[in-house]
Amino acid sequence: MCSYRVKTTAFIDQVAFGVGQHGDDFVIALGGHNSLLFVLSSPEGFVKPHTESCTLQLEGAGGRNGFKVTSPVPECYGPYRIEFDGIEVPQHTLSLHHWTWPSKDYVLCVCTSEESHHLLRVDIRHGEQTRLVAKSLCVLEDSVLTLSTNLDGTVVCLQYQDGSCSTLTPEGTLAPWLRSDGIQLELPRPCTTAAVGEVLKQPKVIALSDRFELFCDDVKVCDDCTSFKLHGKFLLLTTHHHTLRCLLLDFDLANLLNGKSVESLNDAPRELESGSLLVTSVPVNGRVVLQLPRGNLETISPRALVLDRVCDHLDRREYGDAFLLMKVNRIDLNLLCDHDPSAFLSNLSEFAKQVKEPADLNLFLTALTDKDISVTMYASAYRARNRVPFAFKKSKRDEVCDALRGVLEHLDRDRYLLSILTCHAKKTEPELDEALSKIYDLKGSANKAGITCEAALKYLFYLVDRKDLFDVALGTYNFDIVLMVAEKSQKDPKEYVPFLNQLNKLEPNYRRFKIDMHLERYKKALKNISLCGEAHFSECLNLIKSQRLYTTALNLFPEGSHECKEVWGIYGDYLFEKKHYEEAGLVYRRCGKLEKAMRAFEICLNWNLLLSTAYQLQYDGESLRALASRMTDALLLAKRHAEAAEISEAFLKDEEQTIHILLEAHMWDAALAKIYHFGRPEFREQLWKPAVKSEAESMLETVDSLKSTWSKHATRLALVRQLKANEEQGEGDVDDGAFSDVASVTSRTVGGSVAGGSSLSGSIATMRTSRNRKKQERKKYMLKEGSRYEDLALVIALAEVASSTDKLQEECRDLLRALVLCGLDEDARSLQYGFAALLDTIEKSIPSVWPPETAESSLPLGPHSSSTLIAEAVQKQKIVEHVISDPALRQPPTLRRNFCWKLQMLS
Repeated sequence: MCSYRVKTTAFIDQVAFGVGQHGDDFVIALGGHNSLLFVLSSPEGFVKPHTESCTLQLEGAGGRNGFKVTSPVPECYGPYRIEFDGIEVPQHTLSLHHWTWPSKDYVLCVCTSEESHHLLRVDIRHGEQTRLVAKSLCVLEDSVLTLSTNLDGTVVCLQYQDGSCSTLTPEGTLAPWLRSDGIQLELPRPCTTAAVGEVLKQPKVIALSDRFELFCDDVKVCDDCTSFKLHGKFLLLTTHHHTLRCLLLDFDLANLLNGKSVESLNDAPRELESGSLLVTSVPVNGRVVLQLPRGNLETISPRALVLDRVCDHLDRREYGDAFLLMKVNRIDLNLLCDHDPSAFLSNLSEFAKQVKEPADLNLFLTALTDKDISVTMYASAYRARNRVPFAFKKSKRDEVCDALRGVLEHLDRDRYLLSILTCHAKKTEPELDEALSKIYDLKGSANKAGITCEAALKYLFYLVDRKDLFDVALGTYNFDIVLMVAEKSQKDPKEYVPFLNQLNKLEPNYRRFKIDMHLERYKKALKNISLCGEAHFSECLNLIKSQRLYTTALNLFPEGSHECKEVWGIYGDYLFEKKHYEEAGLVYRRCGKLEKAMRAFEICLNWNLLLSTAYQLQYDGESLRALASRMTDALLLAKRHAEAAEISEAFLKDEEQTIHILLEAHMWDAALAKIYHFGRPEFREQLWKPAVKSEAESMLETVDSLKSTWSKHATRLALVRQLKANEEQGEGDVDDGAFSDVASVTSRTVGGSVAGGSSLSGSIATMRTSRNRKKQERKKYMLKEGSRYEDLALVIALAEVASSTDKLQEECRDLLRALVLCGLDEDARSLQYGFAALLDTIEKSIPSVWPPETAESSLPLGPHSSSTLIAEAVQKQKIVEHVISDPALRQPPTLRRNFCWKLQMLS
């Protein structure tokens, strides 16, 4: 089936279509007569000559069989006889070929004779004359394989038989087609199909060879292309994988020219029937015509082209056109908002005016979701667009529904009533009570748009479940609305009439409480029951406890009232039960339950509030001392010596105990200050100096122990690593038979354990808790000679030694100062020397325990390396660094080198 048929007086050699605005027009070259026939939809100045030799006949979709003509019918102009100015043209068929129509003013073609090839220009006269003049622009170097122009006809490209290309200058002369490096373009192989497109404002030759290779200039784009077409800013191509690719010239093709592969592009290919080829495309509406293997034509609307048109409409604020296009092509209507949320929200009034129909607005509103489909479903359409990030103040649905409802109420509340109801119903938390209230206002008469209460309620039933709507109506406390919904929802009156009658007998606040409890709206129920007075206060407390509405209930009763104190009291009990003791104590004090407050403060060791509450209760001196003594013991158990010393001094008045507490915490300076503050200098010799000397001896033992442990583990680690290295190189039979025996026995034991436990792993794994998994992880690194992960266990042990040593720096500094004040210079000097030696040993050994991660990086790793090459590189470089297998253990511990703990007088 065709739209129309053109009948000519001679056979047709070739048809050439116009470009740009004249893309619907075409010129026919008639064979044997050297004449042209123009078929024009928009003549624009053409004057029809006095000839009737060619006619155009409407057929099929052009006006027969019940079809209606909806587009301009083209007319035939001509034929025009061609006269040749200064050139002889052979009279044989196809001496004129490669007809191209780049401009409304002239047509190009190639004239071939036995001696030469000419590029001809045929000027078009828009008069009644039936003759056209053809002039030779230039003599061509070789026979022409393709002659093509860009989409607006301003650039012409000639491809010769050898694949080299030339271009036609504005002066009408030929010049080499230059690549970006200034060298004349020569395609890798001659191509039978070529076109001219623009990539980043630079003209490029896009050509397809008979080997299905698609080239952009001399760069191969893909090697499985069966056909291609330029479509505005897109390059369309079909592939042997039976897909249609829609590549953006300025983005996708530019990336391909920079080395990316076609597979890496995010262009959302469309699957086609096997063997489909591109015939043409319609830039105006984004449709593409394909020829299927059976020969029939099929028109499709590729999603990429449709989305591009939608985005262009939205950029121009053409919401009506965009909506219609999306509706026809089943594009998610969320894109109307997600394309540019800021602009959409600012132009909602224009959106409503352009879309017009309430049914279409309802369609948009019901499709709204909180997801941004421009970054999910349609992300490919935005891959080349620069977008400004936008964050909604509320959720997208809520903000759009609220804003659009305001616009519609301003434009015409009656006409857009159903859309306004939809705005209420589609919010994240539907405002169905507001919707029902608006519907109830219609009861008795329709609005100006003819919408009745029944029609509006019936529409709302489409959006909301009938049972849910009945519950919402009940929640309005308006029984008229409840009955209205119940009648239209076809509920049995026996189901709701007795219940409503029972509620109607209750006092208003208590009725609302019962309704809220029925609907499980517990916060509203609490507010209503709080207004019911003392008679229902027990129900109020039960509701607070059962639904844990303590914080909500705190502000419902007057401050200082009996009800307020009761609420604060049960809240304190709840906090105490949940072991939030300090907050429970505060709540108890707020409501005057001081004994309970003291119990809570004592448990959480808040001794200030505990003692202040005791004073508030007017405890006698003995009771206060007993309480202070208990708190002192509790604080000492919690290692809070400074606070314990403060209580001992301020409340117990026990000076000696205070000094003992400070010395136990190694707070030497504070203890010395208290000694002189108390006026007890004898404590310096009796208590302070012996404690300092004892701690110095203990510290020396600790330093020696850490140093011994470090040396032992470091030596063992070096041995284990050496043995493992030998085993990997096939030298497992070296000396150290004791280690071999232990290792073999241990490996057998470990292997047996693992093998024996594997049969139960399925059932055991399902029962293991997180704590058990952590325990198993710790057991993995057992510090036992010959164990599988002994080297990693040694690394962990050495890290702990280093960490412990670093933490001792503050303690060592304070102790050295105390020793000097005691006059124990030799002890101080020994401690400083021993601790400095320990730090130096650890610092020097760290690189060998935690080697730099250079061994791996120096190997020839990568996709082109084999295990043989890597092994040879290891042998040549003699890499001896041991890379720790567990990444979590590769980071060495850090020692604070800038911490000043030494005394210069002891150096």
